[in-house]
Amino acid sequence: MSSTTASSPDADATTPVTEIVRARYGAAARRVLDQAGTAGCGPASSCCGGAAFNGSVDPITSNLYVAGETEQLPGAAVLASLGCGNPTALAELAPGEVVLDLGSGGGIDVLLSARRVGPTGKAFGLDMTDDMLELARRNAAEAGVTNVEFLKGEIEHIPLPDASVDVVISNCVINLSGDKRRVLAEAFRVLKPGGRFAVSDIVVRGEVPADVRRSMELWVGCVAGALEEAEFLALLAEVGFVQAGIEPTRVYRSEDVRTFLADTGVDVDANLDLVDGRFMAAFVRATKPAAPSAIAPTLRTAVPADRAAIERLLERVGLPTAGIAELLAERARDFVVAEDPREAGALAAVAGLEVCDGNALLRSVAVLPEWRRHGLGHELVRRIVCHAEARGIRALYLLTTTAEHYFPRFGFALVERDAVPADIAATLEFRSACPASAVAMARELTPV
Repeated sequence: MSSTTASSPDADATTPVTEIVRARYGAAARRVLDQAGTAGCGPASSCCGGAAFNGSVDPITSNLYVAGETEQLPGAAVLASLGCGNPTALAELAPGEVVLDLGSGGGIDVLLSARRVGPTGKAFGLDMTDDMLELARRNAAEAGVTNVEFLKGEIEHIPLPDASVDVVISNCVINLSGDKRRVLAEAFRVLKPGGRFAVSDIVVRGEVPADVRRSMELWVGCVAGALEEAEFLALLAEVGFVQAGIEPTRVYRSEDVRTFLADTGVDVDANLDLVDGRFMAAFVRATKPAAPSAIAPTLRTAVPADRAAIERLLERVGLPTAGIAELLAERARDFVVAEDPREAGALAAVAGLEVCDGNALLRSVAVLPEWRRHGLGHELVRRIVCHAEARGIRALYLLTTTAEHYFPRFGFALVERDAVPADIAATLEFRSACPASAVAMARELTPV
């Protein structure tokens, strides 16, 4: 972080922001280490809002993770959850991706990311606080998660090579930096072409009272250092990001403002109406432009002769090949493939239908890792849905172990497995999927 200076109740006017943040979050980590294994949320469970360091329930950090999401994580990781959102759920992480969490704290989002990217992927956590790094590494060991690595460093100087990660996430940390442009530029640098910036943070809409901006207690609590919405978007564009957007996830009203203004030295009554509704937790998205390419895969309807190439592709991405030969022999036109322009006879992507009476199972949706983020998956599913409607299919079903956050964008919703029609449930792919790990999804269609 930068050496911007500001006043604080427990620091003189020359103390850098970096040192104040380091001291506060280090103290929070030590409190969690001291109370690790105890039940409930003690003083260190919320370090983001204004009342964070006095043990109050915080309107910013509370209820961020859905039921069951953190059940398999160490209690200390949950206690040290200091964020304002849940970037791991909103970032749509895919198996095999490399993720970097800026300001990873006790490691909760790194551990959740590691689950989503699976054993072929990796999750890095970056933090400048020794105590937080100790806590995070202890949490990873306790959770038995091995595809993680915690790095010491500042978010303005990321200790990773250029173009080395697929996704940069962060949870209520960028607002703590005094040099946000440098943070965004560093995030852009380490992302691969086509990589995603997907962070949760506090964002401001409109003017904020000067005494709130001056309060270092609030800066450490994620509020005073927050960027105004238009300024955030402008900085993202300035460093090179495209397709930037800000999606509010929680807007703080008067009752919340009273909580995070408590014990900050700010006149609550004088500022309540001026701050009401101005601060929001938001999910901030942006993309690093993909490297220009003179070649692109060509999509077409499959033919029986594609069987071997389809099976190789499915094996490479870890999807089952059972029944593919029979389906292609009987109804190859129910599959769409993308030819890999780099190698004759090779495929970059595939998706298919297994039709059962008036329903169909969407299966074998696969894109090679090097061709992801080129829109192939989206186009494959779009074409398959159109093909299913043209065939008179009433409903489309699928099973997935990793992509339940991806398919809702195409209109699919979770369904109970026992609600799936008998003909779909009787398919080989459906019967062979593990009930404990595979979820069923469905979409109603409008037959043409």
